[in-house]
Formats: sequence, C-alpha cells, structure tokens
Amino acid sequence: MSRGNQDPGSRRGVRYLGLMSGIFVLVVLAAAFTVAVVQTQAGVAAYLAGQSIWSRGQVKTVLYLDAYAETGDPAMLRRARRWHDIPLGDLQARKAMETEPFDDEAAHEGFLRGRIHPADIPRLITLFRYFSKAPYFRDAVRAWQRSDQQILALGDIADQLETEWQAREISFQRRNALRTELDRVSRELDDHALEFRRAMTRLARLMPTALSLASVVFFIVFGVLAMTLTSRLTRALRNSERKFRATFEQAGMGIAQIAEDGRLLEVNQALCDILRYSREEILKLSYPELIHPENKESNDEESFAAISEAFENRTIEQRLLCGDGKTVWGRFTVSRFEKLSDSQACYIAILEDVSESRRLSAELSYQASHDELTGLNNRRAFERYLEEFLQRAHNDGSVHALCFIDLDQFKIINDTSGHFVGDYLLRQVAESFSHHIRKGDLLARLGGDEFALILEHCEPDTAINVAEKLRKTLMETTFAWGEQRFSIGCSIGVVPITATSVDMASLLRMADAACYLAKERGRNRVHLAYEDDRELVERREQMEWVSRVRSALEEDRLFMDAQYIVSLTNSVRLRYEVLVRMTDDDGTVLPPGAFLPAAERFDMVHLIDRWVIEHVFMQLHAHPAHLAQLEACHINVSGPSFDQEDFLDFVVALFEQYAIPCEKICFEITETAAVRNLNDARLFMERLGTMGCQFALDDFGAGLSSFGYLRQLPVDIIKIDGHFVRNVATDETDRAMVNAINNIGQSLGKMIVAEFVEDNMALELLRGMGVHLAQGYAVQYPGRFAELIKDRALNEQG
Repeated sequence: MSRGNQDPGSRRGVRYLGLMSGIFVLVVLAAAFTVAVVQTQAGVAAYLAGQSIWSRGQVKTVLYLDAYAETGDPAMLRRARRWHDIPLGDLQARKAMETEPFDDEAAHEGFLRGRIHPADIPRLITLFRYFSKAPYFRDAVRAWQRSDQQILALGDIADQLETEWQAREISFQRRNALRTELDRVSRELDDHALEFRRAMTRLARLMPTALSLASVVFFIVFGVLAMTLTSRLTRALRNSERKFRATFEQAGMGIAQIAEDGRLLEVNQALCDILRYSREEILKLSYPELIHPENKESNDEESFAAISEAFENRTIEQRLLCGDGKTVWGRFTVSRFEKLSDSQACYIAILEDVSESRRLSAELSYQASHDELTGLNNRRAFERYLEEFLQRAHNDGSVHALCFIDLDQFKIINDTSGHFVGDYLLRQVAESFSHHIRKGDLLARLGGDEFALILEHCEPDTAINVAEKLRKTLMETTFAWGEQRFSIGCSIGVVPITATSVDMASLLRMADAACYLAKERGRNRVHLAYEDDRELVERREQMEWVSRVRSALEEDRLFMDAQYIVSLTNSVRLRYEVLVRMTDDDGTVLPPGAFLPAAERFDMVHLIDRWVIEHVFMQLHAHPAHLAQLEACHINVSGPSFDQEDFLDFVVALFEQYAIPCEKICFEITETAAVRNLNDARLFMERLGTMGCQFALDDFGAGLSSFGYLRQLPVDIIKIDGHFVRNVATDETDRAMVNAINNIGQSLGKMIVAEFVEDNMALELLRGMGVHLAQGYAVQYPGRFAELIKDRALNEQG
C-alpha cells in the first residue's frame, strides 16, 4: 500500500506512537542525564577525598626522606617508601586509564594501592573514562600528570640516599644537595596538588548548577510529566546527597562548610575528631572562635583574608583550640562558592592535622640549637646570637658583655668519679647559672665544662659584678651525688661588646684568653679583658705553656698509662690503648685534659704524639715476648700532627728502626682531627694501611657527619662515643643509638669498640648486642704502661 493510501487513524496512531516513543526516549535520556550528573558529583567528591590521601602520602614521604637524609636511619627510609607507594598507586591507576584499550583491572589495582575506598573506585574510573577531556576535570588531570615527574623523583632521591648511605660515601655537601632537591620536589608537588584541588573544587561547584539547569529544561519540555520528573529528580538528589554525605564523612581530612560571617554550617566526623568536639558542640561555634589567641593577634589579617577574598583558594596554617583544652596545628585550604538557595557566599574548608610535622620540625630545630645534656643553647646557636648582639652594638652603639666560663678542676672530678657524676654536675651548674641571670641574657654550653654568657645592655663594671655573683654562688653551692659532696669553682673571662669590637672571632679569642688568664692567676676568679691587651695576654699564655710542655718533654716528665680493650666474645686477645700523662714540676700528675687542650691550642701536641709513638715502639721492641702475644696497641694521633710534613715519614722510620710488625699497631683518630686534616689523614691511613696498620675512628657518633667521614676514610675499627655508652643501661635513646651504630658498623665489616663502659650491667648489655670489644672502668682502671708490659712478660715466662 502506498503512503498516500494509508488510513488517517493509522497515521495518527503511528504519529502518537512516535510522539510517545520520543517522549519516552527523552524521559529516559533526562533520567540518564540526571543519574550521570549525580554519579559525576559523587565521583568528584571521591577524587577530592583521594587527593587528600595522595597529599598525605606525599607529605609523609618528604618528611621521612628528609629524616633519612639527616640520620641515615633505615626505619625512616622504610616509612618513606611505604607512604610513597600511595601516589605511585594513583599514578599506576591513571596510566592504566590512559591506555588503549582501557585497563579496568590495572586501574582498580592502582587505586587500591593508593588507599582509595573500594566503593569509590568505579566512580573514579567512570568519571575519568567519559570526562577526562571535560572542562575543569581536564585541568585537574593535567595537574595530576604534571606531578608524575616529581613523584618518580622522590623514588630516585630515596634510591640515591639509600645507595650513598650504604656505600658510606655521602658527604655533608651531597646530603644537603639531596635535601635541597627534596625540598624543591616537595614544593612542586604542593603546587600540583593545589592546582588539582582548585580544579576539582570548581568542578564540584559546577555540579549543582548543571543539575538545576537540567531540571529547569526538563520542566519546560515535559510540563505534562513535571510531577513524575520532579519525583525522580528528588529521589536522585536524595541519593546523591547520601552518597556525597558518605564521602564527606569518610574523608580522612576534616571538611567544613563555613558561612561568610564565620559560622560553621556543616562539618564531617574527621574534623570533629581532629578538634575533639562533638558535632553538636562545634556547630555552636564560629571559625574565629577556634583560632588560638596568639594566631588571631599575629595573623588576623591573613586569617580573615582567606574568608573574605572573593572566589580564591587560600591555604593557611593556624593553631586551633580543641574541645579538651589542648591545641592542634591545622593546614586550612579554603575555597569559596555561592549557595543556590539564597545566594549567600559560603566556603568549603579542608583541614589537615599538621601537628606532628610541626612538632618534628620544632624538635629538630631545638636539637640543632640546644645542648642535649643541659638544655642550654649550644655553640652554634650561641655564635649566632653573639653575632646579633655585635651587630646591635655596631648599629646603635649599645654596650653588652661576653662572659666565658670554665669550671675549675672539673675534668679531675670527671676522671675520678666517673662521667655519670660529671654529667649530673654540669646539669646542676647550668641550672644554678640560669637562676641568676636576667630574661634578656643568654646562657650557652659550648662543650665539655665550658659555658658562655651574653649580658644584654651591660656596662663592664656591671658585668664584673654579675660574673662575681655567679662565681660566688657556684663556689658556695654544694652538689650532692649519693654520699659524695662536691664544691666547684669557675674561672670567668669578661669582654665588653661595643661598637669598636672587631668581629665575633676576636671577641671569642679575647674571652677565652681572659678566662685562661683567670685560671693562671689562681682559678676561681673573674678577669676583665679589653681589646688593647688581647695580644699581650695571648703571647704571655702561649709562652708559659710552650715552656711547661717543652720542659716536660726535655726532662722526661711524660709517661704513659694503658687501659685494656677486652673482647666480649670467648676469644682471648691482648689489646689496649696507651694514654699519655704529664708530671708537673712539683710532682703533680696531670691528666691529659689538663695539658693536652693547651698543647693543641699552642701547637705543641704534635711533639707529644711523636714522644708517645716512639716510646711505645721502644717498650714493645724491648719486650719481644709481649709483642708476640699482642693483638694490637692503640695509639692516639691528634689533628695537628698531620700538619707536619714529615710526620708520616717519621712514623714509617720508627717501624723500620724498631722492627715493629705494622699489624700490631692501631692508630686512633678522632672525627675532629679527621675533619680538620681530611686529605692528610687519608694519605696517612692509606700509606700505613698498605703496610698493615689498623685504624680506629674515635668518638664515633659525636658528630652529625660521622658516617660521612666513615665512608671517606679507610677505617677498620669504630669506637662508639662514650657519651652514648655511659648511659646505655639506663637510657633507651642511648641504647638505641649504640645498637644502631653497632649494627651499621658491623654491616660495613668494621670492628666495634664501646668505650667508657663503667658498670657490669652495661658490659652485659653490650655483649648481648654483639659489640666486639669494650673499654672502661668496668673492664680496668688505667694503669702504668711499663708495669703492664712487665707483668704480662712475667706471666708469659711463668
């Protein structure tokens, strides 16, 4: 039948059927569009939640990599790699979604690796599949892609740090370079994360508008079906709200809606947990009421700018008040949007708890500027403050005073009573000094028994009075340790800080010389020095010490003690360290701490080193039976000896002259000596090492760069610094440090010696750790070297 002969009723039926079919198709399309928008909104919320997890992984990775670069602790590296796996998983998922064909399985596996909730993964994949080229989301994807290089760079930095720490070749400069690179990568990742978050926030704002416009169009086109469409849209919106609420509540970061006047309109449970409020309690507060008063006063303009600037994302860090009275540091990312109901401006604020990173940063900063034993400022911080006071004197003509304080006879107390008593005494002295200075004054411990004090706005006469008060207070104070009672004095050198002061170095030299002169004049006194008598004081002191040390050498008033270094295994070994002593012209025996520092200061210590080496070789040569039983004799070499061009030839000639087997001698070099003469020390060790000598790095762990120099020097033995060993039985931190040094040293094939072992409990603990050798009062008090050789020789003959 031709078209023209069709029945009109049939044609109307076909038309009606076509219209109904078209309406039905349009209804289906509208419903599908509505559902798609709702799912897209939930997907956007899921991407925002995933980005918070990604950011946390990135921040933690950088934090632990920085700690690993500083300490070399493998635990820090393991934590960094565990957190680094989160952004790597997200990168894997995106790469899978960008492949042709689309790899759903790999994408799902990557998001699980990135710690995305399994229920959110299908939404993330669907949103990427169909909207990766859409406005805003396309910008977010590009920001995501641009972060790939930095995410992979974090892994490269971790690999470089691990390789160089394991190879023992990392230097201070190299470590700083890697940390600088790490900081650069972190900042770039922060920028990419912020760009991603801004794009997704804009997309999240667009979703309600798009859904509303679709509803309006749907109402106009399908007026007859308005009730049905409204019902469907209402159900869809409620479903979307439930999904969005689920994502909102499950987010690991705190999220809040904030009104323009600061009222909190809505919060999720994570924010309540961070601030330790119930939901009902926190909704009664406003945003300004949560800010700590100190932040409100110092950062008021910045804080409220984040809430008043139109349509701009801001990220700020503030201290917030918690419901339990405590405080927490939070990083706020605030984005503005318009509420559709009344066009009132509102804000979405995402809160990250950065208290731990703040605490770690503050702790590292404190440790870098404070003395661990006393809690006072350390030398580094003190020199920085001294430079500031000197600059103030130059700028405004103000007058301040520098006091250099040295405890009298402290080293004797330390040597005779043990380092536990010495440490206790130093803490008590620091506390006594702190109670008698003003708030604006600065007290520091420079090291050992040396303290320094800067008196602010203090004329010389007043400074003398303050110093005298400190000296008398200390002298009149009795310090108790168990049944022991100690009274100790101090010598104080005072130097004015004025506009005519040359520089910090000259001030320190003058103060040291003034203190030294106070000691020379009888100790326990105060001496004021001015710029014009500096050279005279230095010349006088230098000549006095040159004369005393040279006289001791010429009159043979040096002698040697020896202290056993015993094996903590079952093997029997004869190993000891020789220790130089000096007898004064009145017969008083001076411990090394009494004359070696002065000998080093005035370039006399290399003569003592030569005396010790030659006399050790003479004694060993004279007792061949003892030499045959000897595993190693440890001899200390100071840094200034390496300054002598003929020192290496001198030592080699002694080996030849006395026919001492090179493997019987172990030279101990401190890290300070190695740092000062790195090239000469390395040449010395390499030359004698080829002959068979052993080398020990003394006081290992005392410096932050110990492992760096361990990589640069051919060291056979590591002597763990006694500061850690003394308290190993009672202090968990020291025990962990000793254990770490022992494990790393043994993994590098080094022999480990623990020095200053002062009790049996520490001895057994070290034995349990697997430390090879021990030295200290728990093993043997130092005795005369000549008697040790004689006694061993008699025993061997018997």
